[in-house]
Amino acid sequence: MSGEGDEVILRLKRALRDSPRSVRTLNALAAGLLARGDPSGAELYARKALAVCAWEPEALNLLGSLLQLQGRYDEAVAVADAALAVRPASGAAWMIRGDAHFNAGDPQTAAAAWESAARDPDAAFDAQVRLAKAARALGRVDDALAALDRAATLRPDSAIPVYERGLLRLENRDFAAGWPDYESRWGVERFIEGSRGLIPRAMVPLLKAAPTAADLAVRRVLLVGEQGIGDQLMFASMIPDLTRIAAGVTCVCEPRLLRLLSASFPDVAFLDPGAGVDSDAIDVLLAMGSLGCAFRRGAELFPGAAYARPRRQVLEAWDARLGPRNGRLRVGLSWRGGVAATRRSSRSVDLAAFQPILDLPDCQFVSLQYGDVQAEIDAVNAGRGNPVGSFPPAEQNDFEDIAALVANLDMVVSVQTAAVHVCGAVGTPCLALIPDNPEWRYMRQGADMPWYGSVRLIRQAAPGEWSSVIATAAQGVATARPTS
Repeated sequence: MSGEGDEVILRLKRALRDSPRSVRTLNALAAGLLARGDPSGAELYARKALAVCAWEPEALNLLGSLLQLQGRYDEAVAVADAALAVRPASGAAWMIRGDAHFNAGDPQTAAAAWESAARDPDAAFDAQVRLAKAARALGRVDDALAALDRAATLRPDSAIPVYERGLLRLENRDFAAGWPDYESRWGVERFIEGSRGLIPRAMVPLLKAAPTAADLAVRRVLLVGEQGIGDQLMFASMIPDLTRIAAGVTCVCEPRLLRLLSASFPDVAFLDPGAGVDSDAIDVLLAMGSLGCAFRRGAELFPGAAYARPRRQVLEAWDARLGPRNGRLRVGLSWRGGVAATRRSSRSVDLAAFQPILDLPDCQFVSLQYGDVQAEIDAVNAGRGNPVGSFPPAEQNDFEDIAALVANLDMVVSVQTAAVHVCGAVGTPCLALIPDNPEWRYMRQGADMPWYGSVRLIRQAAPGEWSSVIATAAQGVATARPTS
């Protein structure tokens, strides 16, 4: 071992030899090993701490979180139940029990656990925030808002319930109240840590909060990309609103978007995140998502029009790569989205599940799926007379290439992922397959997505039920016609 962190671990292990039942030392070891990238070691010492005291909150929280990150929900429930057998009022144990059931797709049981957790003053705030999640998942918007209001009363200085309320309002199309609440995201540590995108932590306090159009008029604005690449592409739809009133706009965005956005908005200076910016030439520092507060406070203010335009030579190159149309419908496919932290499993399917679509005649299918999925494509293509085509991942890394490929398609069928944003940005018709508990960008109900006029949402009727969604998408592809 080497380094200061390793020395701390060694000291803790030496201390444990003298006091093998010290919960404090066991917890410190578990936390230290987890920080050092050793989850199995962390689990070992957390379990030892719970063997000494089954309801010890710090060990409970660490082990419960660790098990759930690994998808071991039944084990997390068992750990919580062991604690509750000794201390039935343990808020920490009820919280873990609720989290495990919610993450396993059972919000009803989760809500019952969180109601119990809310009776413990030490867990009440977090329990109310979680109860809002359960109510949202169950479609009870008023109950979710009430839970967030209770959380805000318990901790008036916390931005978390206000931010969560913003997401809830936005997904339910209450844009006038939702966007101001959404600005509270910059007071939420987990958002700053995981979603600030290209905004350095030290720059967060300098961001203009809750801007109005008047705040940005005749000002030199530095716009900085936040969250993921799909979010940045979506928020870029508001750049024309900004350029119409600002004295000048400079935008720091995801490098893979530089070519596409530069071609689409020639009046904006787009910069790589590593480029220097003259602070004296900037009047307002703005996160991309805050454009919503200034320009999208009503449903009627979403134009829904295409706004991204790849260069002509790039469009023509991808048209040639797709080959002759021969009267066939060009259909792009994307079947996996997100990562573990953004509920990849609930929003993804196997390519083989697209069989009702793949069996349609007179179609040319093209993979838009990111990552190395060639083995899955090959398995589906085995024995097929009309195989799914694909291009090397390295050739679809830059979003001008992706947008040009999509712009040459007649239609796209995609799960909830960046491909949907690309379709909306360039105006290609898209059938988006939406899980029953979608991200806020996709709204809670309805077949339309305010951001994009070319996207149609097909929603699950129940968690994990994709067959009817895919069948509906197949009908949509079957009735479409080639654009040229």
